[in-house]
Parts: sequence; C-alpha cells; structure tokens
Amino acid sequence: MSIDFSKMNHVTADEIKIIGKSRSGSFSVSMVNNRNGKRFTLSKALHEFLGSPKRLQFVADGKYLYIGATIPHSTEFVTFSKGVGTTIIYDAGFVEYISRTFDLDYSNRTSISFSEIKIETHEHENEQITYARIKMVNDD
Repeated sequence: MSIDFSKMNHVTADEIKIIGKSRSGSFSVSMVNNRNGKRFTLSKALHEFLGSPKRLQFVADGKYLYIGATIPHSTEFVTFSKGVGTTIIYDAGFVEYISRTFDLDYSNRTSISFSEIKIETHEHENEQITYARIKMVNDD
C-alpha cells in the first residue's frame, strides 16, 4: 500500500507543546479530555521504537494518525523536553483537533486508549521513512 502523505491534514508545531514524563509500557497512545485537563500520551516503548527522535511530526487521514520523526510533505516539527519517560502533549487545542478529526466521543468517559498500532516504513525519495500508524476509529 502506498500512502500519499501530501493529501493528509497536517498538525502545525504551534498547535502543541510536548513534555517528557516517566512511564514504561508497550506501544500505546492515549488521550484524556475532561474539564480538569487535556493531554495526548505516546508510550515510551513507541517513542523508542521510532528511534527516540527529539522531534516528531503528526499527520491524520480519516482513519489513522501517523507519527514519525519525518513525514513526507509535512514541514512542521514538534520538539520534546529532555526526559526518559513517556511523551505527553499538554495542549487542549491539539486534543480537540484530534478529537474532532476522528469524531471521538468522550460523553461517557474521560480517556481513550489506542493500541492498534503498526510500525511501517515508506520509501520517499530513495529514503526509508519509519512511522507509527495508529488506528483511531472503529470499523463499525
């Protein structure tokens, strides 16, 4: 399957702020969206598998969120504070953007976890790009 990254909605760096925090685990992503706070969490294991980059790019299509050190045709990067733990994005605007993009329903809960994550590579201009493809919506 060839992905046309140029047709995806890009998240710009000024929409999010990232802070490192200790926590271990498998490949997972979670979002908290309640009146006490909004955050997006990327597991330490996933961040490390992507090569522990100091900056990441996020792009979305209708069903998946793609995260990688480099995403073709995206020019905005986000950087991290130094830390050995989980990567957490504390930014209401970013959480609302992801919630809106994937029509996530928080009416009966304050958090949603996503564990259907596939690490993929994509050849772009003779270079292998590694990224995580996170399924953000159910098929039902």
